[in-house]
Amino acid sequence: MNLIDRYISRTILAATAMVALVVGALAALSVFIGEVDSIGEGSYGFVQVIAYTLLRMPSHLYLVLPVIALLGALLALGALAAGSELVVVRASGVSMARLAGSVSIAGIVLALLAVGVGEYLGPAGVRTGDALRDKAVHGHVADSIDDGLWLRQGNTVVRIDGTLPGGRIDGLDVYQMSADGRLERTVVADRAVLHDRKLVIEKPAFTTIKTDSTETGTPDTLSLDVDIDPKVLDLAVTEPSELSTLGLWRYIDYLQANEINADDYQLAFWRNVINPFTVWVLVVFALPFAFGSLRSASAGQRLFIGGLIGLVFFLVNEIVASTGPVYGVPPWLAASLPTVLLAVVTGAWMRRLS
Repeated sequence: MNLIDRYISRTILAATAMVALVVGALAALSVFIGEVDSIGEGSYGFVQVIAYTLLRMPSHLYLVLPVIALLGALLALGALAAGSELVVVRASGVSMARLAGSVSIAGIVLALLAVGVGEYLGPAGVRTGDALRDKAVHGHVADSIDDGLWLRQGNTVVRIDGTLPGGRIDGLDVYQMSADGRLERTVVADRAVLHDRKLVIEKPAFTTIKTDSTETGTPDTLSLDVDIDPKVLDLAVTEPSELSTLGLWRYIDYLQANEINADDYQLAFWRNVINPFTVWVLVVFALPFAFGSLRSASAGQRLFIGGLIGLVFFLVNEIVASTGPVYGVPPWLAASLPTVLLAVVTGAWMRRLS
């Protein structure tokens, strides 16, 4: 069986690589077209656009990796079925469960690849690509946030316009409140930095509100006891879908420590955890098709079937994930429910074919 295991898994991996190249090329073209209008801004030229496009590719492929794995498995297993190779294997006494084990080898390899892309290549590519683009267009690396980023620690609320490397902040407003929620002081500044568990503000303008008067000032620097980890600041300006599992865990811990709703980040965390299992399940899910309609189907028909199934699963996954928090479904259940149901259907279908 070792020879059969290697042959089946190698065929699935080769077909999946081919599908990934095609999908990657389409995604790269889409990103490139979206960036063409920015060519000429600062030093952002054709070479920088190509580099930015390539750096963003891992994160784009990660989002559709389960569908890519399904398409690759359907193509490979359909071709093996069309050549009667799987029929011969079954006729030699190999059970469906054992055949699923052979297919699972490729599924596990692709699941491990999903972990590598989701945890390392994807987030690193996004950070490097965005830094390259900001440096070329604006002359400095900065993360600007639409409508600002709001952070809270205890009775202090901070609004940030953008971030720079090393815990530096570009534009901020600080609101300090009393224990009963009364506003006590506001601070406005263009620059600040997180240093030694403090927020050091450069050239701030502050207003202290007292019961019967107010006090204003513009010192050269002002130090506030705001203990925000610079790493948390970097995580806060990144979309949940672009964070690694460890990054999501750190930011969720910060949000929960400050009694801030973290449902979106918890959902993204559990989706990262479940995604490798989804890849594996979808690869195995392709096996029952090889003993049905795929035996006489052409490669185009297999791609159509796989694309349709992948689209349906993707939509169901997104709908469940989006509506789950609205109806109070725990994030771990909303993230895992479609995959668990697909695994149950796959197991029942294979049992019928055994």
